[in-house]
Amino acid sequence: MSFKSDIRQKVEYLCNNCGKGRILFISPALQSDQIAETGYQEYIDVHYCEDKHLNAIKLYVDSHYNVRSQVTIEASKNKEETEIKELQGFAIPIPKVSNFAQYSIKPTSDFGSYNLKSLRIKDKFRQTDYLIEGSEEGEKVETVSSLEFIEIEANISSDLESEQVKGWLTSLANSLETLVLLDEDLLKYLGTYLDQIITEEPKDKEMLELDLLLNSTIAIPHSSQAHIDIFEKHRHEIFPELTTMGYRIYQLILNACLVNEQKTLTQIYNEAKKEMIQLQAFPFFLSVMSILVTFGFINLEKLEFYTI
Repeated sequence: MSFKSDIRQKVEYLCNNCGKGRILFISPALQSDQIAETGYQEYIDVHYCEDKHLNAIKLYVDSHYNVRSQVTIEASKNKEETEIKELQGFAIPIPKVSNFAQYSIKPTSDFGSYNLKSLRIKDKFRQTDYLIEGSEEGEKVETVSSLEFIEIEANISSDLESEQVKGWLTSLANSLETLVLLDEDLLKYLGTYLDQIITEEPKDKEMLELDLLLNSTIAIPHSSQAHIDIFEKHRHEIFPELTTMGYRIYQLILNACLVNEQKTLTQIYNEAKKEMIQLQAFPFFLSVMSILVTFGFINLEKLEFYTI
């Protein structure tokens, strides 16, 4: 079943570095606010060109989903700012930004600041500095993403192993570097999740949960009646230790995602938690969602470019 329905709009462009055609399917709701404010939306496409060189392309897309400008960018050697390597015909006038925009993010109310005291993310793609509020006390840990576009600085509890936390932060930085669109709303959940999870080594399940979180405001989860029928028929075999409450939670989430074409993962969460108090904690919701995604009962439509 294809979920690329008529609800999605198609963004196409030809990479001026390698000549490859690239395509993005996007829900109109993800563009509306930014388009209304500036007349364009920015998307990041990181892909390998024909020479196997990894390029980062910033695209400026207008209200008709046409790419009006594309810019090849690379991190400067001194890491103080993003250097524009090559400009490609600005059909839309893009203002030059000399200083990083500063945003202070207030975490969700259940952010305890026990292990993660505060988090600063410097995004050179978007020339933005995000600070997830908290305490400045604790031990400082720093890391940078593979392409050096994302820098992260965290203050953590002195009881934690800094190298272990650095592993988490490096995974976070690399994941942020691959996002086509960064919606700042997800950052208010990030501190709460990391505060609970960085006490342990990152494993596959936690990496999937982190990926779900980073895509939570831009990705659309789908289930189908066939998915639900298989779950109902085989749930005792697949999940032998599932409690009655666990079954109700799984069932609620599956039904909330049934033939869903527009609601993001965060919107599904906000609806589901109104129905069941056990889903109030977002990290727990992510944990359940990651299980359903792993077993194929829910498909996640992420925002990503494809080569055509």
